[in-house]
Amino acid sequence: MPRNQEVIRQWKVLHALESSRHGVTIDGLADELDVTTRTIRRDLAALQEAGFPLYDERDEDGRAHWRIDGTVLKGLETGFTLAELCAHYLSRNLLEAVAGTPFQRDLTNAFARLEKMLTPRMRQFLDRLPSVLVAKAGPRAAGSESSPDIISRLLEATLHFRVSTMRYHSVSSARIKDYVVHPYRLAFAQGGLYLLAYVPEYKDIRTFAVDRIASISLEKQTFTPKERIGTEVFANSLGVNTGEPRRV
Repeated sequence: MPRNQEVIRQWKVLHALESSRHGVTIDGLADELDVTTRTIRRDLAALQEAGFPLYDERDEDGRAHWRIDGTVLKGLETGFTLAELCAHYLSRNLLEAVAGTPFQRDLTNAFARLEKMLTPRMRQFLDRLPSVLVAKAGPRAAGSESSPDIISRLLEATLHFRVSTMRYHSVSSARIKDYVVHPYRLAFAQGGLYLLAYVPEYKDIRTFAVDRIASISLEKQTFTPKERIGTEVFANSLGVNTGEPRRV
């Protein structure tokens, strides 16, 4: 089982409960996430242990429908749902790219307020989610725009370690090329979004501009990362480049 897959699935359970108006049955969650009902029961217990306000109600046929109590956020006047509030808390990794700017103090205060809205056990659960999105500050690249569908698939591939087939417009060769890749990380840098992926054909990690990805499909096959990528991507370069630092 890929590392952190359990907590990712539990996040999906939480989101499914909140997005359902009439609650969700354990059988329904098991079918949606393609796991056993025993696994869903463990996930629900783990979420309750983490402090999320889950409860079940019986319908006329005696079936239990699980819900999340949204009233726990009343009085905070945030305008956010619980899942949205958690997502804002997680987004701090992206906003750290503006560290050292005039916004840093305001961001620090904003995230301090967000943390107070979540219980310590909730924050502990959220901090287990893998950091698949990182950022490097820089000017916005002109004309850089990525398809939301492609970004969604890349996030899915990165979170679940899915081998992917990608069609990519290579600037160096001035042609469309097909790649089989192991997506490791998505990174914002120089105003654009980039994919860091291991390419088995080259036996190396390569960087791809997401706005030049024409299409991507996720295979059923999963992979185990061969190398570890730190949180400071492109740390040794002036732009979007990887490699060892050199004295100039």
